[in-house]
Amino acid sequence: MYIGEAAKKSGASERAIRLYESMGLLRVSRAGKYRVFSEADIEFIRLIKEGQSLGLHLSELKELVDGEQDFNWTKVLQLLEEKQQSIASQIKMLEVQYLRIGEYRQAIDQCNY
Repeated sequence: MYIGEAAKKSGASERAIRLYESMGLLRVSRAGKYRVFSEADIEFIRLIKEGQSLGLHLSELKELVDGEQDFNWTKVLQLLEEKQQSIASQIKMLEVQYLRIGEYRQAIDQCNY
């Protein structure tokens, strides 16, 4: 299948697919000047998109690629653990901010502005 159909099946735009290829994340066979996508390519594009939805950057995903259209799953697990810890820290920070804002609102309310 060509890039238009690959975009429809994977949910990625044609532009995104070209970007993945230019970054070396995706290696697509060619027939003349046309890219020819397999079902494995579509699945790999979906994996890339799923990684992005979890907050992973394309540069991080590129570092995880191991060989032909596969990830080094040990590295993926490590990165996901790091991301999860980072998010947990951000949540704690936001909870503190949330409480402080509540305290300030309450203090301002008591001032009878």
